[in-house]
This record gives sequence, C-alpha cells and structure tokens, in this order.
Amino acid sequence: MVTVKIDSGICGFTTLVHAEDKTGYNAFFHLESECPNWKKVDDILGGKELNMMTELFKDKKTGELNSQVLTVSLKTIPHVSCPVISGILKALEVSVGLALPKDAAITFK
Repeated sequence: MVTVKIDSGICGFTTLVHAEDKTGYNAFFHLESECPNWKKVDDILGGKELNMMTELFKDKKTGELNSQVLTVSLKTIPHVSCPVISGILKALEVSVGLALPKDAAITFK
C-alpha cells in the first residue's frame, strides 16, 4: 500500500491518499480528508477498482482521456487547482509500479 499526505494550501485541509495494487495495472484508493468535497469523492470512488492504464494515459486510438478520478474530481471539487487531484493519481501510479515514490512540491518564492 502507498500512502501520500497532501497539504492542500491556504484552505488548511490535509488529505491522506491510501492506494493499493489489486492485480496487474488495477488499483483502488481511499481518502482520509478534512475537506468535505474530497469526502464526497471518496464516497463515489473510494474502494472502486480502477485500471491505471485508463486513468493515467490517453486512449491511443481516440486521444481521449477517460480517467474516472479526473471526471469525478472535476465534477465534485469546486477548486480545480487543488493538488489532491495530482496526489491521488500519483499514489495510484506508484502503487502499481508505473512510477517510483518521490516527493513533489509546489513552492512559492
């Protein structure tokens, strides 16, 4: 299991993403969040098995992105620049071995 902690910024909310490999490139996640909007996303997608090739990459034939994480998040979260969206996808990616765990940051100078 991969766990990622995301401090979202000025809102002050912290979210934990727990992502786990099921089989092959399938994984699921659960969120622990102080944010009521991310709690709604967890209610919809938490524990649902997702195909990482579909979540992380555009369809080669159509060029379309069919990510349930992005679709549900963009319909549910009023602030589309929230870093939790990227954090969920990165945690899922690492959980199935498509990326190595490495911290990322947005730093204002």
